[in-house]
Amino acid sequence: MQLFEKLIEYPEAERLVLENAPKTPVVKLPLFEALGLLLAEDLVANFDSPPFDNSAVDGYAVRAGDTGENVELEVVDEAPAGRPSTKTVGSGEAIKIFTGGVIPDGADAVIMVEDTSGWSGEGSSVITIGKAVPEENNVRRGGEDVRAGQTILEAGVGIGPYETALAASQGYSRLPVHRRPKVVVLSTGTELVEPGSRELSPGEIFDSNSYAIVAQAREAGAEAVRLYAASDEYDVTRAALEEALSDADVVVTSGGVSVGERDLVKAAIEELGVEQVFWGVKFKPGKPLFFGSRGDSRFFGLPGNPVSAMVCFELFVRPALMKMMNRTDHRRPKVRVYFEEDFTNRFGRMHAVRVSLKRTEKGLLATSVGAQGSGLITSLTKADAIAIIGPEAHIKAGEMVEAVVLRDF
Repeated sequence: MQLFEKLIEYPEAERLVLENAPKTPVVKLPLFEALGLLLAEDLVANFDSPPFDNSAVDGYAVRAGDTGENVELEVVDEAPAGRPSTKTVGSGEAIKIFTGGVIPDGADAVIMVEDTSGWSGEGSSVITIGKAVPEENNVRRGGEDVRAGQTILEAGVGIGPYETALAASQGYSRLPVHRRPKVVVLSTGTELVEPGSRELSPGEIFDSNSYAIVAQAREAGAEAVRLYAASDEYDVTRAALEEALSDADVVVTSGGVSVGERDLVKAAIEELGVEQVFWGVKFKPGKPLFFGSRGDSRFFGLPGNPVSAMVCFELFVRPALMKMMNRTDHRRPKVRVYFEEDFTNRFGRMHAVRVSLKRTEKGLLATSVGAQGSGLITSLTKADAIAIIGPEAHIKAGEMVEAVVLRDF
């Protein structure tokens, strides 16, 4: 029976993963597809914005010197947004204007319709001004927001709704970004049954791991799909892995990389040319974690137990995916927490303890969500964070330890 060649410490495994996570190529994606990604190059304004002087309100374009209480002005034209007036505002005249309309020649202010006797009718008419207004009143000058040639978004900024609006306002329909990593999650094992397909027979379980891993990858911003190959036949497993490695940036499996006789994944990837970076981490849950590479593809062999697989994804796979997208916040936030009671780690390796968090006067109180078995999926639904407890550590009540935050709390 093949044994783990060398168990490495958790920090070393994390370092090796990040060092071997190459950035994805820069591509130009449509605005909506770029959401959540980082800009790969500076974005420069193509023209002044606004491109022309325009009105900030619905009202009348006037000469400020003509305004005052109970002053009458003749309305000689109108200027809706997108259809500038061809007339010039002369002495004693006004032009009806709408928000975004081009300020006509001769006008140096806009008075709100609420400060007049109201909208004039068709053709020439007279309005009464209710008060005097200063020059520039309700006028948005061209270029007051952005000047042509100005850097409007710097490389590295995250693309959100506001960045999308700014880019669109400058005529950009595509943005240069590091594309989302392509992730293929391989589901293996004859005991697995597709959820909803049929009832379980003795010894079978519904496949939850691949669904969880795809969901985790998509939450991290990657493109992720499942490749279903529920078989314990070596040739079937090898063919599925070869298909996954042919196109994916990251291939993830759960199970099949331990030391059992039927653990076929590791043998198959070795035959397919995946070079091992490490196999085995002094970490609970997640001792049999495998990480390797083939060309531009990275391979993660996660443990088969559901909690082990999901925790290893959070602590190893997710940071790699985030770094591949050039994100500097690739790690989950880390906080300092304390327990109300003494906590001892007797496993001889680093222990990731699922905890809930509560804010107190002393700081963040961590409370174990209960039993920490690797198959207890409900424990993760209750966990706000993973407290990282060192090997053989004895944590006294009130002593601070580091925790990785999984969700808002």
